Amino acid sequence: MKKSTKVALIILIITLVVVNSVLLVLLVIKNNKKEESSKVVYEVTRKKDSESSEKAEVTEAEATEASEAETTTEAQNKFPDRANADTGEGEAKALSEGDVAPDFTADLAGGGTFRLSDYDDKVVLLNIWATWCPPCVREMPAFQRLLDDGDSSYEIICINCLEDKATVDSFIDENGYKFNIGYDTDGRINKYYPSEGIPYTVVINKGVIEKIYVGAADADTQYNEYKNAINSCK
Repeated sequence: MKKSTKVALIILIITLVVVNSVLLVLLVIKNNKKEESSKVVYEVTRKKDSESSEKAEVTEAEATEASEAETTTEAQNKFPDRANADTGEGEAKALSEGDVAPDFTADLAGGGTFRLSDYDDKVVLLNIWATWCPPCVREMPAFQRLLDDGDSSYEIICINCLEDKATVDSFIDENGYKFNIGYDTDGRINKYYPSEGIPYTVVINKGVIEKIYVGAADADTQYNEYKNAINSCK
C-alpha cells in the first residue's frame, strides 16, 4: 500500500473516531437535559401536589371549625341564658328538675373532650363521683352495663370530683371501664353542679334536667333506675 494511501486511511479513522466521540458527547448532553427537564417537571408536580394537600388540610380544618362554631351558635340560640362552666357565665346554683343543664367541656381520660351541648339532641346521663367515695365506686358497673347495651339514644359522662389525673387513670385501668370519664381537677364543673353529697347523678333530656339522684345503692339497682329514667325521656 502506498504511503499516501496509508496516511489517508489513518486520517479517515481518526476522523471517524472524533466524529463518534462528538456524537457520543452530544447524546450524553441531550440525555442530561432530558433528565434535568424531567426532574424540574417532577419537582413542580410535587410542589403542586404538596400545595394542593396543604390547601385540602386547611379547607378541612376550616370546615371543622365552622361546624363547631355552628354547633355552639345553635346551642346558644336554644338556651340563650344557659350557664357555662367553661366561661364562668351564669349563676352557679343548686339545680332542680326542669332547669337547663349548665354547659361544660371536660377532658376525657384516654384522650378527647366531651362538651355537654354537643349532645342536646340526646339524653345524657351525667354522674359526679370520686374514687374515695364507696357508693360511687359501688355503682360504677351500672354505667358500664348501660354502655354495653349499645343504645345510641343516650350518652354517659362521669365527671371525677377534684382528684388528680393519675389517680383517676389508675382507677380506670384497674377496673377496665370504657364509658366516658372526665377530669375536673380545678372543680369548675363541680361548681356548676353543686350537691350535698356524691355520687350526684343527673339525667338530662335534650339539654334540660329530667331527674336528679343523690347517693346510690348497688350497681344492679342503679342500672335499673337509670335505665327506666332514660327510657322515660324517649
